[in-house]
Amino acid sequence: MVQVRLTDAFRFLVVGAPPYLEGHGTPERPEDLLRHECITFRSQTTGALYAWELERGRRNWRIPVRGGVVSSDARLSVSLAEQRVGLAYAFEPMVREQLGSGRLKVVLDRFAPTVPGFFLYFPSAARRSAPLRLFVEAAKELTSARRSSRCRPRRETRHRGVVPSSTVHRRRARRASE
Repeated sequence: MVQVRLTDAFRFLVVGAPPYLEGHGTPERPEDLLRHECITFRSQTTGALYAWELERGRRNWRIPVRGGVVSSDARLSVSLAEQRVGLAYAFEPMVREQLGSGRLKVVLDRFAPTVPGFFLYFPSAARRSAPLRLFVEAAKELTSARRSSRCRPRRETRHRGVVPSSTVHRRRARRASE
């Protein structure tokens, strides 16, 4: 099995808009989330509502948050949090810009779990596959561009991580001419 790192380690954060926090208070403990309007995430694969995972030291919490909005789109959840709808649970690279500008604020920071990052896994026999090599290269380019520029990718490359066919064709043409 081959493992290819796509991102560095990052944290999952609970975030909210400053006006929301002023009006509803700032959670101090994981249990406080049960008294807040939380933008709930529904898994596209299982249909289950996601319990927000928090940790501190050896202690772990799975908080079954609830709220008036349920989404299966993390970007929508973050956008709704910016609009003061409630608190959102998002991975740090996704909200870096909003945190930097002050549109969102981290709550329960000391409980934010760290994960090792995103990876691609595939059988070592598949290394010889040209389409897979192109996909791995494109995935690494997209994630490294995000890390270095810390901005959203161009609109044409945002849809579910699919590389536009025009990009693949340009790369193939460039390789053929080398």
